[in-house]
Amino acid sequence: MSVVNLTPHEVTVVDEHARVIRTWQGSPDPARVEAVRVHLQEVEGIPLLAEERTRARLPDPVEGVWFIVSSVVSSAHPERHDLLVPSDLVRDDKGVVRGCRSFVLTCAPVYECEYGYKGEKVLQ
Repeated sequence: MSVVNLTPHEVTVVDEHARVIRTWQGSPDPARVEAVRVHLQEVEGIPLLAEERTRARLPDPVEGVWFIVSSVVSSAHPERHDLLVPSDLVRDDKGVVRGCRSFVLTCAPVYECEYGYKGEKVLQ
């Protein structure tokens, strides 16, 4: 299996001791979801907008290839089972993301995922 990073950021996976397992360079042509916003009204002087998000321009699925994307891109493509979203983010003392410890699939509820894993409920 191979992994392609479709985010603009370097993605680094680390173990529980913060040792680097693997790093993927950011994409020069990242997958993006755009939003169209329309003003609806104001709530106590604050604009209330409606938002519709577009679908990202993604490569076609390729057997044996995973694509790293943002959670927003993954959510815009629930039919895709090849999209990995960085999870268990590791931050430095200033709150800047320095890596992740895992990837998640957001293609379907855990009990429906084709990979047959038993889900673990976590609080975010």
